[in-house]
Amino acid sequence: MSSKRKTPARTKTTKVPSPLAAPAAATQPESAVSAPAAVEMPSPAVQLARVAVQRARVEAPKAEPPPPRLSREERHRLIAKVAYGYAERAGFRNNPVEDWLNAEREVDARFERLAS
Repeated sequence: MSSKRKTPARTKTTKVPSPLAAPAAATQPESAVSAPAAVEMPSPAVQLARVAVQRARVEAPKAEPPPPRLSREERHRLIAKVAYGYAERAGFRNNPVEDWLNAEREVDARFERLAS
């Protein structure tokens, strides 16, 4: 048979002293075995501060999600559109590779500014 208890052991409960009651040390002689001290209740101001801190943690603004990334096809389409504009303004007399490279730099710079 097991020697374990089937019911929990009884424990002493400590009462929170009333602010109007006499101090506990004055009522008990020094030679008596001291009982655990009563739990000190925080003031209402401290409780409100704790609640405010907990709410601030919960309600902290979330970081802004990163802007959507361009797919390769979308980026290619935008670069082609800008490069065509460069070529059209120059009367199609410029080097198309230079127009394309300038358009790539411009599109990448635009999206870099939007991301930051």
